[in-house]
Amino acid sequence: MRQFYLFKNKSGYYNVVFIDPVSGLKGATKSTHCKDKVEATVIAADWVKNGRPEARSNSRKFLSPESSSSKNLKGIIDGLTESDVRALALMLSDKLGSAAVVASAPLSTPVQTVAPVSVEKPAPKKSDIKLAEFLINFWDYDKSEALQRSFAKEKKLSRMHTDAMKGLAKNHWLPYFGPDKLVEDLEQDELDDFFFYLYTVKGLSGSTVNHAITCGSKAIGYLFDKRKISFNPMAGAERYGISNEKRDIPTESEVRSLLNLDWRNHLGKLAFELAAYCGLRAGEISGLRVCDLDMQAELLHIRHSWNEKDGLKSTKNTEERDVPVTRELLLQLMNRARLNPNYSDLSYVFFSNVKPEIPCRPAYYQDSFYEALSEIGISEEQRKERNIVFHSLRHFCATLLAQRTDIKNVQAILGHKSASMSLHYADHETMTQLNNMRSIMQDAWKECIISA
Repeated sequence: MRQFYLFKNKSGYYNVVFIDPVSGLKGATKSTHCKDKVEATVIAADWVKNGRPEARSNSRKFLSPESSSSKNLKGIIDGLTESDVRALALMLSDKLGSAAVVASAPLSTPVQTVAPVSVEKPAPKKSDIKLAEFLINFWDYDKSEALQRSFAKEKKLSRMHTDAMKGLAKNHWLPYFGPDKLVEDLEQDELDDFFFYLYTVKGLSGSTVNHAITCGSKAIGYLFDKRKISFNPMAGAERYGISNEKRDIPTESEVRSLLNLDWRNHLGKLAFELAAYCGLRAGEISGLRVCDLDMQAELLHIRHSWNEKDGLKSTKNTEERDVPVTRELLLQLMNRARLNPNYSDLSYVFFSNVKPEIPCRPAYYQDSFYEALSEIGISEEQRKERNIVFHSLRHFCATLLAQRTDIKNVQAILGHKSASMSLHYADHETMTQLNNMRSIMQDAWKECIISA
């Protein structure tokens, strides 16, 4: 029967529990004040043979030449059982990093020492995670454990974003690497070639290639953090430069023409006015409900956005804002809302005629906008060359406001978290700015002529 056993306490020191040799019950417990298991075993064996000292095992008195722990080790080992000797031999072997003792010898066979031999550590087992399959599953909004853990920590990703990442995995990662490529077999040079292939051969934009990099880096980084793989090949992936092609905005005269135009689609014109004069995003227009129309204060409460994948969700920066509007525009919005057969405080203003319980798709307003541009003389080729889209109207609003008020007001109306973002949106010349410049130049020339 074993006469003691060891366990590690919260501080990392080994305690010894003594076993009554007669009853087999646990006895007293004493700390060896030692963090090394081999040394703790020797100390405990000495206590069994010679009795427990009053002093602490790491005190000066205990370690003094007269102390029993400094006696010949042979005397200590003689007091150990054969099973204790075997256990001690294994611990010594681990500590020395070699087969110092033949621990597997029969109990009746004397313990023999052998010359140290080098022990080659086995190669770590390679993970058998298949790359394409893992990426597709990782970005599955409903089934991915990684995404569910992220959602639980309030790190919300939209379904539109995760579906886009999943699409990149299916359409680009899978065809290039095939279904059997393992994550552990990926090399950085191979990944560099893949991203360069997407940019040159497939003709993807730098922005789209960067999305493909994000698709891989988020998923593979998760594996590395969870220690499922020994190396993260995505760690050194360099992102591609994004084209500096600037989004243009319609001029004030063009916007005036659009306002005076008799649009074929009245709902499209209403959306156009909200984007051009209130700076609303297309998704925020779809997300407008009756409860967001404040007739008394003449405000729009911008609380939500809407898209086909996620439905009603928070705004892009998750913050609500109030936008002042004219009473005339509010009345147009309310009159439109009342046409909804499901009219209530929570019904949509821009409801779909096919399914009134949901709003129109954000792309619907863009189609109407392009049609109106064509009617005022801006062809599809001209529109593409100038890079005018429905979101350009938000830039137009920012520019218009920036010429007439403080940038902080622009920031509040557009719902930007930083003034620098508002300045980025307002970075366009308008007729007002040109007129201001013309006035300054004329005044300067007058002063020059007078002084001459």
